[in-house]
Amino acid sequence: MLADLLTPDLFASAVRMATPLALAAIGGTICERAGVVNIALEGMMLFGAFMGVIGAMYTGSAWFGVVTAVVAGISLALVHAFASITLRTDQVVSGTAINILATGLTGFLMEVIFGHPGTTDPVRRLQPVFSFSGPGDGALATVWRWVDTVFLSYTPIVYAAIFIAIGGHWALYNTRWGLRLRSLGEHPRAADTVGISVVRGRYSAVLVSGALAGLAGANLTLEQVGSFTEGMTNGRGFIALAANIFGRWTPGGSYGASLLFGFADALQIRLQLFRDVIRIPSQFFLMLPYVLTVVVLASVVGRAVAPAAIGKPYEKG
Repeated sequence: MLADLLTPDLFASAVRMATPLALAAIGGTICERAGVVNIALEGMMLFGAFMGVIGAMYTGSAWFGVVTAVVAGISLALVHAFASITLRTDQVVSGTAINILATGLTGFLMEVIFGHPGTTDPVRRLQPVFSFSGPGDGALATVWRWVDTVFLSYTPIVYAAIFIAIGGHWALYNTRWGLRLRSLGEHPRAADTVGISVVRGRYSAVLVSGALAGLAGANLTLEQVGSFTEGMTNGRGFIALAANIFGRWTPGGSYGASLLFGFADALQIRLQLFRDVIRIPSQFFLMLPYVLTVVVLASVVGRAVAPAAIGKPYEKG
């Protein structure tokens, strides 16, 4: 049974399911490193997923849908940035309001554009980057199946998430941009003293987080599913926040934590194929990613040290 369970398809599914979590988590990392709490990732992902489908539907281009999704994420991020940075409102309240807004707005637009709630019509999806034919049979064919499935079977946004995680982690600790970003979240007044614009820096960080959340939504609709269903993010934005915390506010750590959650999600789907053997209700398998989220947060709270100025509005003295 274990050999039937731990297949290359399982690990490939884990990477695919980790991708939207990782993109949103890295966006949350950049935003919170600048000192702004962003619990609106869920709403930004949802709105990006919907607008990605709309863009692809009206143009016939999945790539234009990706651009539309990113712009949609940025638009909600701009609202969050204006409320939390310019107006200095409570950042948690602002993020919660945006999540509610995205849920209501996508439902309303479904009725206006499609004339019904639920699910949109299918649209053109992005195709895998690579397509190789391997050996037909034998031991070499088995090895090739693992390599092809686990490393070479993905769509563009999946590979983009990996490069964003690696590049973002390097940039955070090895570039002037990374030093300035970290200073905004640790000691914004000191950053302001040496000539770094706290407002501009925080705005940029929030908008980048929105762009990545929108890209995460595009991955859901334009790569994984091919259509939009109301509420389809299904808590992924909050799991991404958990991945951000578990990854200790680093892009590489956030991606690694997202892989853990993605593996749990892929595993629960795979385990349902063996429910007659295991004799456990399928609902218990569906709980697995969310139970893991609670366990991870409970184990990390008190150990992970957040940026010192996170959640604190900055007022120039």
